[in-house]
Amino acid sequence: MWVTQVKIAEIEPGKNVTGLTVRILSVAPARLIKTRAGRRTMLREILVADETGSVILSLWGFGEGDDLSAGMVIKIEDGWAKEWQGNIQLSLGRSGKYEQVPDDGSVLSISELGARTKSEEK
Repeated sequence: MWVTQVKIAEIEPGKNVTGLTVRILSVAPARLIKTRAGRRTMLREILVADETGSVILSLWGFGEGDDLSAGMVIKIEDGWAKEWQGNIQLSLGRSGKYEQVPDDGSVLSISELGARTKSEEK
């Protein structure tokens, strides 16, 4: 099945995110948190970007994101976008997944994305 590629700039809160290919800019250390239901779990925040912008991918659960590092290119399938503290964030939900894909040059490098992000902040 062919899925249309989505770009970060097209993501809207409250919508599914499928077919998003991004480069990882940074991987924050996992931290232990308590959910609203009182359960303890791990949260790891991954800053990802494409040529249209950057967004945080929140990975929930013990061991989630342990295989990820800055510079990797990943594809997100069946993710979910929400607004949190005024910013759009992505998560995988119950059925979402990510996979590392070959770096074929279709996603800008970290240095190219970093330069673009810095110029947007000014």
